[in-house]
Amino acid sequence: MKRDKAFFRYQKKKHIQRKVGILKRIGGEEYVRSWSRGQPGRLSKGKIHCSCWMCRTKSYDEPNHGDRKANEDMEQQMKEFEMGCDELKE
Repeated sequence: MKRDKAFFRYQKKKHIQRKVGILKRIGGEEYVRSWSRGQPGRLSKGKIHCSCWMCRTKSYDEPNHGDRKANEDMEQQMKEFEMGCDELKE
């Protein structure tokens, strides 16, 4: 499939807009200016974040929704059990 220049311009614009959105969410317009240095085309290549183990977050780093709900339920049951034991002692 042969692609024309319009396709590549569209892809470049799409990549830039995605990275601008990420930078705005992280640090606002100030981050966008510092990363692009006045030329938005600089954002079309390369990554805009650190991928070291200290900076990155992945979806599998945190427990999923079902596990969180199960933990909350377990904690609630423990509280109820402790309250029941306290009432029996009195």
